[in-house]
Amino acid sequence: MGYKNYRLTVIKGFNKGEEFPLKGDEITIGRGDENGIVFNIAEVSRAHAVLTKTEGGYMIRDLGSTNGTFVDKKEVGGKYLLKPGDTVMLGDAIYLTYMADADPDETLIAPRPDEPAPSEVTAVTTRSAEAAPKPAAPAPTAPKKVRTLEEKITPAQAPDKKKGNTWLWAGIGCLVVIIFLIVVGVIVFDFLNLYCTPPFDTILGSIFGYVCP
Repeated sequence: MGYKNYRLTVIKGFNKGEEFPLKGDEITIGRGDENGIVFNIAEVSRAHAVLTKTEGGYMIRDLGSTNGTFVDKKEVGGKYLLKPGDTVMLGDAIYLTYMADADPDETLIAPRPDEPAPSEVTAVTTRSAEAAPKPAAPAPTAPKKVRTLEEKITPAQAPDKKKGNTWLWAGIGCLVVIIFLIVVGVIVFDFLNLYCTPPFDTILGSIFGYVCP
């Protein structure tokens, strides 16, 4: 059983609901007026795609358009033989349904044994990562030994906490001794009443303005 009355119907986008009967061996689709099917919008390239008549229906091929040609959301990378019910997308701006009527009186001519079937010469690529062959998983390798922090730090590299603590306590001790000597000196100075004794009287007079009685 073959098909007849091939057509494209806009189901989404510019001129929704418009139907384009497909007649002729080659029909171009694009924004330019020279095309057989014209969509005068910026998202469609001037020469976007072309339909070519074959014994099994129409093949579609992208003409290097900016936004791409898709069939059922898969990008057309070469020629693709359309089947009734397929959704043709011009970028993401226009969606068309490819339809045809059954023709029980038409007998399809089978391809010669040395001639590939139309479906074998079609090329459809997809932008989905799921369609691409998955790379073979790498062979498992032995886990690397991870040295602990204690293994990475050698005795020469390890910080000498004891030495740091010794310097700290030595500094504190010196500060305590200096404060003690200052306090003892002040007490002895006051006890001996050295305020008017040279050279302390001169020093106190020049610094604090002290005058001996």
